[in-house]
Amino acid sequence: MKHLYLPHKLVLVSFCILATLLFSISCSKNETDIIVNDDISQNPSEEAENPIEPPVASTPPKNCEIDWDALQENEILIIDCNINLTQQIISIPKGVILKYEGGMLLDGTLQFEGNNKIDGDLLHHELHISGEVSLTENSFIFHPNRWNITEGMVSDQTARANRDILEETMHRMQALGALQFVIDKMDAYFNVDEPETLRPSIAAITIPSNFTLKMTSNTHLRMQPNAAIRPTLLATFQGENITIDGGVLHGDRDTHDYLTISSTHEWGHLLRITGTKNSTVKNMTFMDATGDGVDVHAVGHSFDPFYTFCDNVTITNNTFIRNRRNHISITDGRNIVVENNAFIDASIHTNASRGVAPGFAIDVEAVRHGNPRGISEIAEDITIRNNTETGSRVGAVTVHTGDRVTIEENTFERSISYSTSIGSIIRNNTLNATKDIDKTNGIAIVAGRSDLFDRNFDNKVYGNTINDFSIGIVASNKDLEVYSNIINNTKTGISIESIRNSQFYSNTIKSDRDGSDGIVSHPNVVYMDDVTIGGDATEMGNRIQVLRTPLKFVNINAESTTSDFKLIFNHNNINTVGTSTFSNSHGFDFINNQITEGGIRLVNASEAKFVGNIINTSTANGFRIDAGCQNISITDNSIRITDPRFECVKYNDPGINILETNTTCDKS
Repeated sequence: MKHLYLPHKLVLVSFCILATLLFSISCSKNETDIIVNDDISQNPSEEAENPIEPPVASTPPKNCEIDWDALQENEILIIDCNINLTQQIISIPKGVILKYEGGMLLDGTLQFEGNNKIDGDLLHHELHISGEVSLTENSFIFHPNRWNITEGMVSDQTARANRDILEETMHRMQALGALQFVIDKMDAYFNVDEPETLRPSIAAITIPSNFTLKMTSNTHLRMQPNAAIRPTLLATFQGENITIDGGVLHGDRDTHDYLTISSTHEWGHLLRITGTKNSTVKNMTFMDATGDGVDVHAVGHSFDPFYTFCDNVTITNNTFIRNRRNHISITDGRNIVVENNAFIDASIHTNASRGVAPGFAIDVEAVRHGNPRGISEIAEDITIRNNTETGSRVGAVTVHTGDRVTIEENTFERSISYSTSIGSIIRNNTLNATKDIDKTNGIAIVAGRSDLFDRNFDNKVYGNTINDFSIGIVASNKDLEVYSNIINNTKTGISIESIRNSQFYSNTIKSDRDGSDGIVSHPNVVYMDDVTIGGDATEMGNRIQVLRTPLKFVNINAESTTSDFKLIFNHNNINTVGTSTFSNSHGFDFINNQITEGGIRLVNASEAKFVGNIINTSTANGFRIDAGCQNISITDNSIRITDPRFECVKYNDPGINILETNTTCDKS
């Protein structure tokens, strides 16, 4: 094979392209530590370490000429000087490869005859190509100045041109065989403001399928300030096998025009992932969106013939800062993984804009109702793993509507909750309350919603560590297991609403806060049916050490329709000076529990059994029977009282059909 070498080695100073595969195209259209403060917005052009550098030679480029007619098929032509094509159309024979070694081809058109290759570093906006040609490498490096990208603050028209150039160049490089599109240092605004009749992803910079957009912490893509309701900076639409790796995306939340169009303006997202499969978003920073950092949703609704849902999408190793609505919303998708991300200040108020509902780091919220044709959206088989969250305005994670969601191994400052969920798991998370609002009124984990009873079942909450919240766990609905959680320094460990077919076991609740309680019924409770607090073996019992009431159950199964319902306390270990209270409650068994300090108080209780319990106390009566009790059996209990002021069984009211047998009473 013959090589045609040109005589000079050059430095390339300006580089951009418009190219085509098989047809002619013009150019008209358009890891370092993250600094978590305003400096990243104020000084985005500051270079990070180890940027991607363009090829640089030791001498400036020189001009030269070439006899194109002498070029033969299958030759390799090395371009090491500037060649002005003088607006000519140059035919390139079959099989010829054009290689970059510092030069440029200027002001003309290359027409390839077939099976040709060209080095991506030769392409720029003043060079046009046509015919059958591909890149010599499958990774293309994009240098903004070579493509007519205008950096810094610009007019809307220029920002629109920036958008068009970047999107079209990605698609054209893919047509030339690029699988990866690399951008390093760039700080530019992109106008994605389109009429609301357009699909948001049309206005956005859309990433094609089977493609990687690779950026660095030097790459800043900024949304041009606008008044639109649904602007989107980056998008995937019905794509597959897409990777977006690196880069910093900036929204316009504090420069947005909220007044021209009447709206909440909560739908301006930095990345919309729509109907996309087998794709990954990683190593990015999403900050200051008017809406969400990332929105994952479908094309259409589940009843539409064109419905396309997201499947097998991973969002990993990203940082989210101050996005105005949520950091991530998942409204439709299957097999979505959100892991190893840092969520900072979701939906907080700033000096220039207020956060808007919902206000979570992550919100799984599929719309299931409201359409006679069926369920609108489906979100299921979602994993939220090993993330950190700080400073969210409302909460860390909420599953408003979604099934088989696993939330595990995360470290959060704010709450986890689900409202409508089937088969979900909250496990092995650490929740540390740092805000006063959470210490005084906050709930670490909300497992269910009492007004959506039949829509929550087969869920589990286990292995979590909760510190310093007002309430550790609130639980309701049915078929729920809450176990092996460690709940420290709360005002209330576990609060239980109306519930059925559920178990609470092997939890440890310890608090030295004044007035702290262990496991209690929620003030709005109506019934508990087939519910066990503790278990059949000692190791399944809950361990409770608080300063006020270890167990407090009021108004349980008090209605005639709940007369057959059953609540069981089994093998719990209680160590507190306070007395456990059962008031206006019916249909419960208290079996094989051990109480060290404190005792049991019954008020208007009925249909209850107390069997095989061990009570050692110096602070209360073993049992205290107050007014309204009936049909209660106290059998085979061992009671030791060390203060003469108290009794093993104290009757303040004789009650009706109170059966006490085989009580061992030690008042030594």
